[in-house]
Amino acid sequence: MTSRTKKILGVALSALFILSACLPQGQPPAPTANATELANQVAEAVALTLAVAQAQTEAAQPAATNTTLPTQTEAVPPSPIPVIPSATPLILVQPTSTRVVSGGGGGGGGSVAPLPYDCTVFSNEPRDLTVFKKNKEFDIVWTIKNTGTKTIPANFDIKYFSGTKLMEDPNYTVREFGKDLKPGESIKIVIDAIAPVEKGKHIMTWIVEGQLCYPYVAIVVE
Repeated sequence: MTSRTKKILGVALSALFILSACLPQGQPPAPTANATELANQVAEAVALTLAVAQAQTEAAQPAATNTTLPTQTEAVPPSPIPVIPSATPLILVQPTSTRVVSGGGGGGGGSVAPLPYDCTVFSNEPRDLTVFKKNKEFDIVWTIKNTGTKTIPANFDIKYFSGTKLMEDPNYTVREFGKDLKPGESIKIVIDAIAPVEKGKHIMTWIVEGQLCYPYVAIVVE
């Protein structure tokens, strides 16, 4: 390596060190996934959650009874009691946001540690696949909990991400938390909505700044 090359390399490393020292500390990490990867993650998360909701709905349907024929002498077992879906709102399944910290010593496995900035959508209203008539006005309510170890700032944005725009005002695509959300605290986000005129299933997803979690709503228009 020539002395000129060594000098250029030394200057470049020094500049890199100074730049890294100037970066803000304690802020949420910048998103690493590109738009396509993120869209796939959100779509998969919503699809998994809706599959659970669909399974609960089907389980609630009464099972067909066994009709006794005139020649049948066996006792007919009673019809099973239908399983009623839990009244507890579903938790959105989303890409894992925890990291495994390896434990010291040779015995057990690693422990799971929460990320500094993280959130989880603990409920959404209306319930998944609620049926509406076209142009029906309703409220979207998300309960979002800070499941990280740092406070989510009040100026963090919640933005429209994909799907049918169910907002009553289609230009209303972003809002702020409006309050600092400490670890363990929850906040309710309310959006005025209206059912579209097109029949069928409609899904809308939003995203918390930093890709922390993905609120969504899924309805059916009859």
